[in-house]
Amino acid sequence: MLKNTIKKAFQKDFIENIWKIEVNGYRDQIAVEIRDSQTTEPTYHILRFEDGAEIMQYRPGEKDWTIEGVQKDYLILKKVGEQTPTKEGIQIIDIRTQKPLFTSYEYVLLDVCEDYLHVRHRSFTSGGEKLITLTTGEEFPVSDNIIARYPKNRVCFPLPYDNPPEFLTQRDKQKDLWVSKLSDTYLWCYHTQQNDGYDLHIAVSNLERILDETIIQSAIPKMFPQPYFRVGNQIFFMADNKHEIVSYLV
Repeated sequence: MLKNTIKKAFQKDFIENIWKIEVNGYRDQIAVEIRDSQTTEPTYHILRFEDGAEIMQYRPGEKDWTIEGVQKDYLILKKVGEQTPTKEGIQIIDIRTQKPLFTSYEYVLLDVCEDYLHVRHRSFTSGGEKLITLTTGEEFPVSDNIIARYPKNRVCFPLPYDNPPEFLTQRDKQKDLWVSKLSDTYLWCYHTQQNDGYDLHIAVSNLERILDETIIQSAIPKMFPQPYFRVGNQIFFMADNKHEIVSYLV
């Protein structure tokens, strides 16, 4: 890839709506949760950054599972209640085998640590805490050292910016402006108003001029409140139809 240019990495379309996206802090992978519009049962997809290739697909067969994280070679699921954000039920899925490594209906997930899950037995409202290792599902006593270690988070979000440089103020009908600092350049994102809605743009610049730019989405009915997230030099957008992820290298 040429320096200071924008290049599409992949575009991935799903039949159903995207409900959740999680990024693996240790691998160049994203986990996507979609749900059947009729049954609301979830399906989980693990995609590769490089080209959007699918390296795992898993269906738990019950609608009350949801993604809580993806770490190294493991997808972490928890159960959610109808009236509560969580209830007893944890699964660890091995991405390599696409099969559950650990399933329990005895514990409520409290937190995801690096290499461990911090859990509480369903019989307790306080206390009754344990650690479960991601690699084997073995149980261990709680350690303050371990629960203080959070997984790596490589996700960055652009910042709103209300003082556009001169080379951007010349753009007609520009709406909302976000900026993200790359290694030695800047990544700008903004909407422009059109007769049939809005176009969403990204542009790479130095301090003096735009080096490359492209339109990500055209004629969308309303502006995005948060247009993308970034991992290193790769950015990810969810289309306004909520069925599509588009990624660019910048």
